[in-house]
Amino acid sequence: MYLFIVAILFFLLILYAVKKKDPEPIFGIYSVPGKWYYLKYAVFACLYYFRKYTKKNKAAGTDGRAGQGVKAIADPAAMDCAQMLSDHAKAFDAIFFISASKDENDKGIYVISGCERRSMGMCNGLFYIGLPGKGLLCSKKIPDTVLFGAQTGQFAAEGIKMEPVEPMKKWTVSYKGQMWYQNDPKKLVDVEFHGDWMATSKYFDYDTDLHPPAVIRSIAKEKWSREYFEGLKTAHQSHYEQFGVLQCKFRIDNEPFELTLPSFRDHSFGHKRDWSLMHRYAFHHIFLDNGTSISIGVICQPLTATTLEAGALALPNGDVLPIKWVDLKLYQHGECGTAPRDYAFRFQAGDEVYTTQVLVEYESVHFVSAEWEARMVERFCKFVVNGVSGRGVSEFHYRHTDGRPETVAKDDPEWYRKMCHKI
Repeated sequence: MYLFIVAILFFLLILYAVKKKDPEPIFGIYSVPGKWYYLKYAVFACLYYFRKYTKKNKAAGTDGRAGQGVKAIADPAAMDCAQMLSDHAKAFDAIFFISASKDENDKGIYVISGCERRSMGMCNGLFYIGLPGKGLLCSKKIPDTVLFGAQTGQFAAEGIKMEPVEPMKKWTVSYKGQMWYQNDPKKLVDVEFHGDWMATSKYFDYDTDLHPPAVIRSIAKEKWSREYFEGLKTAHQSHYEQFGVLQCKFRIDNEPFELTLPSFRDHSFGHKRDWSLMHRYAFHHIFLDNGTSISIGVICQPLTATTLEAGALALPNGDVLPIKWVDLKLYQHGECGTAPRDYAFRFQAGDEVYTTQVLVEYESVHFVSAEWEARMVERFCKFVVNGVSGRGVSEFHYRHTDGRPETVAKDDPEWYRKMCHKI
């Protein structure tokens, strides 16, 4: 009798699940847990942990698939250098450095350098310096970032150059050329910059070191199909991050500066990077006065995951902890195209929950790819995390559908203002 009742209840439960409709994505984009969420979570968790531990500390398996717990390259020395570009038209290999601190008057100091290598000697490159009393300086072509003349195997073009010296330990960062003031776009100055970047933590590999439940729940929320899992494979990019310090000397129109700044770098590479697949992301790179460094982001790429919470926290002793969750909802923060300038969110790393306040000091916009498929809103910020002050950078990405204009009129302040705040 009891077995019969249990069977009836089980049948009714299955019937309810089959008949029940999945909730609609928020704004038609952001997936929410559906009726099969917990079953999908359990199934994908088994697959994830199986791959992670059967291929631990090895490169991608014979099927060539990295990610989901499996490294793309096992040897750090082979990973921390320029990668051979694939034969795909959108092959890429990108390196990015972010440094920030405050001066004795609690004013922000910022340095950003980036280079995304593409085929045929082209790259997307940029350089920023933010200084108290001077404001924000932008490399000459910004908001355009398309640079030419890159040599094979080098992160360098048109005055920007980043070179590995010792794998996962030391890089050099340099820039030589003109920059313009954001508060006076027609004013150009000559800048010569040299920096030595040195690691203070181990590297954090997104293929293997992300908090597993964060990855699993991001996949379990999505609608599964053969096409979806094919997209997971084809859109995969390898990405790792590391915290350090940047010791730099530079001149702005022969005025000398010498600084040592807490710093962050990342390296991304893969078969292709198609910016048109990305809907949005929001990353925050934070350097606190107590020596803690944080990299935290929320990513929406509908082909793979509409909400992926990712990142790491480095303690002053060098320990690196994965971010377990972050409650920043992209659809509540600048979904219409204007990134927020004064806001807060929470996240967890280890056993501690951190409350983060963000206040933007400078903001700049630049565009990525020859077609301007991505609009990057670069924000130079003051942070307060659990009562501890710090400085850093927040980057909000938006998919850009208007294409590249015939001319880039950054010397027209009104044009530039409109592009910065365009929806």
